[in-house]
Amino acid sequence: MRALIIYGSSRGNTRLVVNRLSERLDFHIDLAEASTLLDANTISEYDLLLFFASTWGDGELQIDMENFFIRNLINLNGKPYAICELGNYYGYDDFTFGASYIMKKLLEKWNGYELIEPFSMDSFPYKDWDSLARWCDLLNKNVEKLK
Repeated sequence: MRALIIYGSSRGNTRLVVNRLSERLDFHIDLAEASTLLDANTISEYDLLLFFASTWGDGELQIDMENFFIRNLINLNGKPYAICELGNYYGYDDFTFGASYIMKKLLEKWNGYELIEPFSMDSFPYKDWDSLARWCDLLNKNVEKLK
């Protein structure tokens, strides 16, 4: 199983989370920043795609990840994906918009299929590592079913 994590990180918070995933996942992962020039051939080499980005402002996608989706049009041909968004949700009543929602809509247009439900990780005033660990456990179980 080859998995690629594509992530966008403006201030290093998402990078910090992504760099700790090898401790939690039972399968090998490669990392790629969304700001790098990934192409359809590179992405097609992987069996699973994981997308990590933060929600900015009032439900906006992190700029590097937004640019990744703008400059690419990739047919995933039913390839599985999973999404983790980071952000501060304290004080917001509506969680239906943001990075997760935007990425999911785009990945569906690319013919990908959602392996597990997206995870929204609060990152202020602290990072919710326990909830991330539970999401990773669920991801591990579903990846095992793909093998």
